[in-house]
Amino acid sequence: MRFDSRAKVAPTQTEIETNDGRRVPVKLVVNPRARHVSVRIDPTRRQAIATAPTQRHLKHAAQFAAERANWIASELARLPRGVVLAPGAHAPLRGVLHELVFEHGRAGARTEPGDPPKLIAPAPDHALFEGRLLRFLKDEARRDLAVCVQRHAETLGVRPARLQVKELRSRWGSCSIDGVLAFSWRLILAPPHVLDYLAAHEVSHLKEMNHSRRFWGHVRRCLPDFERGRAWLHEHGCALHAVGMAR
Repeated sequence: MRFDSRAKVAPTQTEIETNDGRRVPVKLVVNPRARHVSVRIDPTRRQAIATAPTQRHLKHAAQFAAERANWIASELARLPRGVVLAPGAHAPLRGVLHELVFEHGRAGARTEPGDPPKLIAPAPDHALFEGRLLRFLKDEARRDLAVCVQRHAETLGVRPARLQVKELRSRWGSCSIDGVLAFSWRLILAPPHVLDYLAAHEVSHLKEMNHSRRFWGHVRRCLPDFERGRAWLHEHGCALHAVGMAR
């Protein structure tokens, strides 16, 4: 395996080669907060990302990725197949697989029982289907998270400044130093206890901005069986990231 420095790619991207000759693109990123070069798989963008602390270390990051070309190719191949949010596809809602159904109209999205149950997103035309469906999923995620966050905040005696639900590429949630909690909309796809775990996790950061033993004590106080949700995400998180991504 080797790094091909002559590859004609953009300055922020390179290509690496596996032992069997496959060529794999790798995105190069400078992150001043990084302490050393690293490489990871972004399951949402479905790409490898090599990170360097400075521009000067980008070449080292590319070489670091090249030395792990076989591992990168293997991890990319293991990613679940993408699920397009289109009529006829199937996607989970609160852990239950639903058939996505288009309906001509302007009413709000809704679910209907069945085998499998249906998630119906009315829209004036097919081109607006995905947008309407995403709006519904984000609204549902915000509603469920608001309930869980309020419960856990009362348990710990804290008050979040604001709750956001959006596209998060590399994490499921975050807590800013000014108390803003942000969550991935894809949590609404998971079983409810998984969303509840993330709510407890981020609310606990309002007490401890780290992952110390004291922090995990706060999480356990909010949710005594939090390990169940954490383990589910570890095992199935990539499948959630695949929803809304074509492959």
